Amino acid sequence: MNKLFERSLAAVGMKKKMISELHKVTTFASSFHSNPQSTISHFEQFVRDRCKSGNLRIEEAMGLFDNAIQMRPLPSIYPFNQLLGVINKLNQYSKVIILFKSMASEGIRFDIITFGTLIKCFCQMGKLDFGFSVVGNIFKSGFEPNIVIFNTLLKGLFKENRGKDAIKLFNKITEIGYTCTNVTYGTMFDGLCKTGNVDQAFNLLKDMESGNCKPDLVTYSAIIDGLCKDNQIPKAQNLFEEMICKGFVPDVFTYSSIIRGVCSLGMWKDAESYVNKMVNSGVSPNIVTFNIMVDALCKDGMTEKAQTLLELMSTRSVSPDVVTYNSLIDGLCNSGQWEEATKLFDLMIERGVEPNTITYNALMDGYCLHSRMDEAAKVFHLMAVRGSEPDVISYNNLINGYGKAKKLDEAMQTFEDMCSKGLTPNAITYTSLIDGLCKVGRVAAAQELFMGMQARGPSPDVYTYNVLLDGLFTNGSYEEAMRLFEKMDNDGLEADIVTYNTVINNMCKSSNLDEAKKLFDSFPSKELKPDTRTFNIMIQGFMKEGLLQESENLLTEMLDKGPTPNNVTYRIMIRGFFQNNAIDKAVQLLNDMVDRDFSLNATNTSIVKDLLAADGLEGKFIGLVDKILPKRQNKGIVTTVELDV
Repeated sequence: MNKLFERSLAAVGMKKKMISELHKVTTFASSFHSNPQSTISHFEQFVRDRCKSGNLRIEEAMGLFDNAIQMRPLPSIYPFNQLLGVINKLNQYSKVIILFKSMASEGIRFDIITFGTLIKCFCQMGKLDFGFSVVGNIFKSGFEPNIVIFNTLLKGLFKENRGKDAIKLFNKITEIGYTCTNVTYGTMFDGLCKTGNVDQAFNLLKDMESGNCKPDLVTYSAIIDGLCKDNQIPKAQNLFEEMICKGFVPDVFTYSSIIRGVCSLGMWKDAESYVNKMVNSGVSPNIVTFNIMVDALCKDGMTEKAQTLLELMSTRSVSPDVVTYNSLIDGLCNSGQWEEATKLFDLMIERGVEPNTITYNALMDGYCLHSRMDEAAKVFHLMAVRGSEPDVISYNNLINGYGKAKKLDEAMQTFEDMCSKGLTPNAITYTSLIDGLCKVGRVAAAQELFMGMQARGPSPDVYTYNVLLDGLFTNGSYEEAMRLFEKMDNDGLEADIVTYNTVINNMCKSSNLDEAKKLFDSFPSKELKPDTRTFNIMIQGFMKEGLLQESENLLTEMLDKGPTPNNVTYRIMIRGFFQNNAIDKAVQLLNDMVDRDFSLNATNTSIVKDLLAADGLEGKFIGLVDKILPKRQNKGIVTTVELDV
């Protein structure tokens, strides 16, 4: 009640103040006829003061504008510009345009500031072409656009993702002799970095360093941040050192940016070094700095160190926020540390940090990934109890979890609940359902959902096609799968390596090796690079048909050009040699594996048994084991022939 009373008093006070200000305007109007020039002078001073006050509301601003436009003689252009500027800052763009038109109809002559406000208004509305048309009016009115107007247009171009046009405009204004300010360069750096043109931003920085307008700390920090987000970490580190050599002292934003960069690549020694430099130079890490490190550690699976950092925060007088806890809970869930995640969830509530939808989604996703659906469902219901509305991601997590656990009735019920809540399922929702249906053999229902997507949306993406293709092949619908593959191409959707691996694998399994090889050979023309799995599939296909030389050629290609063979590659080759009675080649390949430091786990128990049983090969195999054991023991590793089937 007391709070309500206080708010009421404040509202009454504000209303009285507004009435008082409007009364002043009325006084101007009533005294206007007695002394017009004096009244105009006082009115302009009043407008200037109100605009500078920072508490001018739209109703009062519109009232002042109406008074101004009705005065005779009219006031100068200044109060009009000031009022238009405030109304534009209040995001009342359509009103600015209406007022601009009313000024034009009264014959008021605009100055460069009036035009600039109108251009800014069009840029913020996303109507940049209208903004450029105003530039034409500036020339017609006998003015010349200033650098402030060009800065506005540059910002507008970047806002509409027209980076190339922004670069053209920047080059043009510098070419015709405009002097760029720090604001101009700042706009360019910010826009170029955000649109992925970090290299151009870096080159522009070098141009700026050689010109009259020198970069400041904000400029260097922006470029370092852009380079780090573009994964150009060494370049960012060099610029960081160069900046210090030029006498600039990095602030918390600069340090946070470079720490984010090195953490993203797991360069923990560098991260520690930067933190030490930061603290030693008197710059205290803030919540953003800590959150960057906690998140990176969790993503790298180093949850213990992240928890240590959480405790360190309190000693540095930095309170963990919801972002900190979300990163830790997500990391703990992904590493299967359910009890720790739940304890942390309880701790954040105990410390007064309210979980948000992201927190609940992280917990649910972790449970769902490990098929702990009862716990996931409890978290989902807890959201509603604590006032957090589940979003599309929340429902997608549950649907995906139920699908992987083959609980399709629960998945379909969750889907219906989602729709009844007014949430729109996206491609991920449908893909999860289709995948789950295929896994339990309900391919017809999966196809029906897929056709529903095509008819009503959302459009199936490459992941949707991939799960349905795999489902059709797995459930014995080879011809339908191939028709879907062709449809994908006809619909203009670009298949990825997963798609091709699925198709080639099933071609090989169906004894269509020639077709599989044609598809494999077509990769260069599609600008697609086969991965290790692609080669493994083809090698297995050749081995199955007894084409040993072709298999060996592919392995040689992998060793020469990549991708790198893995344990599966060698296992397929060795098994193939045995199945085709090329025992000496199998032994030789086992020797090669050892020389390349591959684990003996790459083969399986049956291969070893075959080697021991083969006539005259006991000595060769014993020699091979003798070769392995010293090598392993020197490394302090106990070796057992523990081979995966």
